[in-house]
Amino acid sequence: MKKLFALLLSVLMLCSALSGCITQYAKDPNETQAPIPTNAPAQNQGGEDAPAVSNEPVTLDVWYSVSGTSGEMFTAQSTAFDEGDDMVSLNLTYAGGSADSGSKISAALLTGNQPDVALAYAGPLYTGGEGDFRMADLIKQGGFDIDDVFSGMMDYCIFDGGSYCAIPYGISTQVMYYNKEILAAAGVDMTNPPKTWAEFKDVLQKCMEGGNITGNAEFAAFDTSDEAWLFKSMLMQNGCEIIEMKDGTASPIYNNEKGVEVADYWYSLIENGYMLPSEHDNAENKFLGGNLAFIAASSNRISRWEGKTEFEIGAIEMPYFTQPSLALGGNVLIILTQDPAKIQKCWEYICYLTNVENNTEFALGTGYLPIHKSALEQDAVKQAIERNEMYSVAFNQLQYTWAYTHFQQMGTMDIELRSMLNYLEKGRGTSQELLDKAAKNLQDEIDQG
Repeated sequence: MKKLFALLLSVLMLCSALSGCITQYAKDPNETQAPIPTNAPAQNQGGEDAPAVSNEPVTLDVWYSVSGTSGEMFTAQSTAFDEGDDMVSLNLTYAGGSADSGSKISAALLTGNQPDVALAYAGPLYTGGEGDFRMADLIKQGGFDIDDVFSGMMDYCIFDGGSYCAIPYGISTQVMYYNKEILAAAGVDMTNPPKTWAEFKDVLQKCMEGGNITGNAEFAAFDTSDEAWLFKSMLMQNGCEIIEMKDGTASPIYNNEKGVEVADYWYSLIENGYMLPSEHDNAENKFLGGNLAFIAASSNRISRWEGKTEFEIGAIEMPYFTQPSLALGGNVLIILTQDPAKIQKCWEYICYLTNVENNTEFALGTGYLPIHKSALEQDAVKQAIERNEMYSVAFNQLQYTWAYTHFQQMGTMDIELRSMLNYLEKGRGTSQELLDKAAKNLQDEIDQG
């Protein structure tokens, strides 16, 4: 019970960090590191070697945390599964966004009223966080081709350096979008876009000099709708890992020399007027209003924005320091039921949602990314890329995406990083001082358990 209360508190902290943001957490190995071992516990959480197969129809309670087009497509695919299997009936419930659904799942776990399956952000907190790694055993049964899934997306389904405890579904990265009208007015040729953050600065300067086509005093060249997500990617791009796992315990390590270099660059954007201080919550509105040249935002904005703006939107791959690197984010599928009669049907349902055809359809309709490598060879994906350059950019970035293992205090980590960046942008401390404080505060909470 004490552990569940700790989980609820952790999720509440996490949700406060996410308010108004696209979800975003991941792990810190880059492409040169060895993959995390996938060996699963010998037994399931309940002590059974394999889930029992029920000969009776079952009803599965399913909670999901995606809305709009994403919610419509998820429920449509779920309904198709329901209608095609006489042995299962799905009871679908929208549990709210990432903040509401996280709180509801945590509270339900406390009372034993959790759903059987959930599509949720930070799903490993509710499974691996409770010592439940049954998903690793289910993967071994077949039905889910793990070798065809991007490795970073599977890393996103790990808790505390253990094994798999979730399955990826609605995964995203950040994309660098831009207003083509602003760049044209500024005389910026994007046929050879900036690849590094240093080159990106030169483009921002041109946008400030000639790109304010609205004449708005609050015009800026760049901003991001999720500063902590972008900052973590930038750290890894500069060879600065974010956390270190020792004996299943995370420790922050982002306050080293490489981390300071990233923070100094971030402050230089403020100092030169390219980015306005502490305006990130309003960045998307400013971009859509024509008062922002560039915005780093989730790839799921591709479908949300397509054809709905008064100006044409372009996109480029995210600039980098020494190496391309992007943190993954998004929602995963988890099994929460402890009923042996339901577990196998839960697994069949998850395999149905995540097969190549269904997941690719979901990705193309929502702006999330296909989880399968083979999806990039499908005609539908090729046609989407030809139709919209933003898909091409998002899909190309998949080759250098990564994820760090989930841990209980990762909500606190993002709160601390956002606080650090807020103070930095307002000039209330040096990069080193503020990074040290953010790392210490996080380490103190980790030490307290």
